[in-house]
Amino acid sequence: GLINAEKALLNQVPSRDVSDAYFWLDKVEKKYSTPHPYVAKTKYEKGLVEFLGTEKSDKLISELNLGGQLKRVPDELVSTFYLADVKWIWNSTDETFQSMGPIGIASIGKKQLFRYVKGKIEVEKKRGADVLRIYLELDQGTWYFFEYKLGIMNVISSDQEFLRILNEVKEDKRRFEEGGKKYSYQVMLNKKKKDDFVSRFQDL
Repeated sequence: GLINAEKALLNQVPSRDVSDAYFWLDKVEKKYSTPHPYVAKTKYEKGLVEFLGTEKSDKLISELNLGGQLKRVPDELVSTFYLADVKWIWNSTDETFQSMGPIGIASIGKKQLFRYVKGKIEVEKKRGADVLRIYLELDQGTWYFFEYKLGIMNVISSDQEFLRILNEVKEDKRRFEEGGKKYSYQVMLNKKKKDDFVSRFQDL
């Protein structure tokens, strides 16, 4: 579900707009100028083996060990938030899984990061529909919030250029269908959901 929603967000818009929308990741690189040497040494390598098989993953792991980056992100990993290191806890009060500490991001779409970023991820299992929330903060004035539910990825950010690019995409280009299910994204009208989410965590 989440992967398909991200396809709607990242891949189902005109190629020029997709390229433009990725510019916010350049801000992540600027804020955290050097790839963190331990991101790829976490469960990321194990995940590559499980996801891609031994032969293909061995080649990629060799690339990581040599240069700290992949020559290119494999097609199988494109269009996802591919997380390399996230520590999870179960919050019995909220009845949700929540991340603890910095989030180790390997790649987003075709863009390699291998950085730890301040933020929070929450997975809420509901009878009607699961909900996933991702909050990433570069500094107090620059943040991105994503909430996925029922096939729709809702997005809001302090980055007005990022929102402008998403808002300019035509409605029919925001939708994506796979396996008989429909997915799309939309920009939230205000930041109330983000504020409510952040206010629940003392470490944000």
